[in-house]
Amino acid sequence: MYQINACGALRNLSYGRQNDENKRGIKNSGGIEALVHLLCRSQETEVKELVTGVLWNMSSCEDIKRSIIDEALAAIVCNVIKPHSGWDPVCCGDTCFSTVFRNASGVLRNVSSAGEHARGCLRNCEHLVECLLYVVRAAIEKNNIGNKTVENCVCILRNLSYRCQEVEDPNYDKHPFITQDRAIPSSSKGENLGCFGTSKKKKEVSATEALQDYSISTEYSKSSVTNSQMNKGYEQLWQPEVVQYYLSLLQSCSNPETLEACYWQPSIDIRATVRKEKGLPILVELLRMEVDRVVCAVATALRNLAIDQRNKELIGKYAMRDLVQKLPSGNVQHDQNTSDDTITAVLATINEVIKKNPEFSRSLLDAGGIDRLMNISRRKEKYTSCVIKFASQVLYTMWQHHELRDVYKKNGWKEQDFISKNFTAHSTPPSSPNNANNTLNRPMASQGRTRYEDRTIQRAPSSSYRNNDSSGAVMSNNESALLSEMVRKQL
Repeated sequence: MYQINACGALRNLSYGRQNDENKRGIKNSGGIEALVHLLCRSQETEVKELVTGVLWNMSSCEDIKRSIIDEALAAIVCNVIKPHSGWDPVCCGDTCFSTVFRNASGVLRNVSSAGEHARGCLRNCEHLVECLLYVVRAAIEKNNIGNKTVENCVCILRNLSYRCQEVEDPNYDKHPFITQDRAIPSSSKGENLGCFGTSKKKKEVSATEALQDYSISTEYSKSSVTNSQMNKGYEQLWQPEVVQYYLSLLQSCSNPETLEACYWQPSIDIRATVRKEKGLPILVELLRMEVDRVVCAVATALRNLAIDQRNKELIGKYAMRDLVQKLPSGNVQHDQNTSDDTITAVLATINEVIKKNPEFSRSLLDAGGIDRLMNISRRKEKYTSCVIKFASQVLYTMWQHHELRDVYKKNGWKEQDFISKNFTAHSTPPSSPNNANNTLNRPMASQGRTRYEDRTIQRAPSSSYRNNDSSGAVMSNNESALLSEMVRKQL
């Protein structure tokens, strides 16, 4: 009983961002080593819940994350993640929705954002990736995806997928970016880029039908797709089969944290797989959400998917109006919930789509995009320099389509509207929006950060210990009232 009381006190002392000094004190007193020893030795579920709860709280402190990785990672995976995930048939079975697994996955979620060392350690941790993917698959099959456990697992997978190129080449981002555009000539006799190939009689189809029915390219490299069962460890992170899990979550999940974490920087094969698995209409639909960070992640995913020529055609044809609607209009009520990160992601997507296609530049004009772009580029006091630069680059890209200049002029626009004084430095070929090493032309990637939130699983009324949130979250009012009572009972 003394172990339960001691762990309960440590959990309370380490709860929340305001107690980071307490977390450092626990670490400096050998607390991580002692907690790991107890986790490995104890057979009591309640003790394991409390130990992982303390570690979850501590893992929200940035300067403790590396110590937790070095001292506790192996023990957490061996004693909680692997046996409770259900992946190993020798272990106790599928108990991945238990409190102890939720706490342990919360620890890994927080530390997975601690940089290259953290990503490397977690990727190389034996069976971790397999267990996380197994839990996600099990949750999808059981239609139990709106919980903290799934959220934690998907966020870990997102962070381990971040900068995955560094596995092969740690300096990959220092190399010039080579675009993957594969220009396919269109002619009346040759291959048609439309959804159904060449046809004498055109058929009207909805945007969703077109996005779903677009067949996979013959250039899709089947030789590089291997069965996920043949790939071990972190190699499974970038297998096309994993796309099906993410798309299932995107289609059914309502948890913004999980939705945000389902976006990644796709490789050539995965970009094609998303199209094959009918993922594009799901992404376009999610652009209409009112949750800013989800929209930002969707726009980023679309921008990366648009590197594929066929995806670009579909996104330009069926997503342009939705993209434009996410740009600030000058209406305060409409614009107040849109972050600069989201605006930047949307602008990058639009630029990728229009830069070599006058048809989509015309679509941008027809959707009211020029007014919104100019509104952004002229509001230097409101938007960051990056947003202003991206908006100016999109306008510049539009002006490069010589065949549309008369159309612009008929609508009252002049050359000065498209090429701002501050953008003259970017009008030279090496820095133009069509140059491969321009910022807008490089794929975008992001990772999840440590979260402090109130949306947590409620405590069970029968116990002072069970189901206590251990995420390091800022407590809601009812949780604050309970803490003093818990401290009094446990001490």
